[in-house]
Amino acid sequence: MDARIQVTLTANAGVLLRYRDTAILLDALFSDEKQAFCSPSPETLEKMLGDEPPFDRVDYVMFTHLHGDHFSEELTREFLSRRTVKGLLLPGSDKLEQSGFFDFVKETGTPCYTLTEHALKTVFRLSPDVQVIAYRTLHLDKKYHDVPHFCFRIAFGEKKLLFTSDADYTEETFTFLGEETLRAAFVNPLFFSDLQRRRFFHGLLPAETVVVYHLPFPEEEEALQRMFAQALQTWPEEGPSAVVLDRQLQTIEL
Repeated sequence: MDARIQVTLTANAGVLLRYRDTAILLDALFSDEKQAFCSPSPETLEKMLGDEPPFDRVDYVMFTHLHGDHFSEELTREFLSRRTVKGLLLPGSDKLEQSGFFDFVKETGTPCYTLTEHALKTVFRLSPDVQVIAYRTLHLDKKYHDVPHFCFRIAFGEKKLLFTSDADYTEETFTFLGEETLRAAFVNPLFFSDLQRRRFFHGLLPAETVVVYHLPFPEEEEALQRMFAQALQTWPEEGPSAVVLDRQLQTIEL
């Protein structure tokens, strides 16, 4: 029987994924109070940087795109200067090239894999039972369509998870998934709301569970949270179950 996948939320779309002997930190190293979304608390950041539970072992660090509510160059530099990982996976960037970030990563001895916006699909084998496929997708909102953005389909044994991050669900149909069924699809609250109404999303998302992340924390009173709460109340009982990740260090198993 397949082992369980443990998913721990840091903030927004930042998660720690654990499966057997592999741990992945995805979209988690950021802190920007100017952003409209929540940042990890100083205590959570220190746990990530300081090798403390539940972050006491991280094998891979990955980013779907380089917006400030998903990625911080400064924190990623600090993390890699304090900790050793098996690999870093992120979109290529002229800005990071010019800042010397990739030279710094090379100096740390960290294997670095950059995603090119010209490759629609890139496959990485992290271990015998963990495979990552990065799919090039548009970022939500036409003004961000030039931002290199990727969805990650991660197979942990026979279980497949899809992290849609900020994919433009009004343009993307996710036909790249083919006939496979996902154990879970991770979507932001805007995508989740439209999965019910189908006003803008015209594709397929074949998942046993829909996990909603990239939410404000419960103590934050925001219109986005109120809109999401209404969508959750009317989510149909038949079909995929809905799970909410909106509390710092909240953990679910799949």
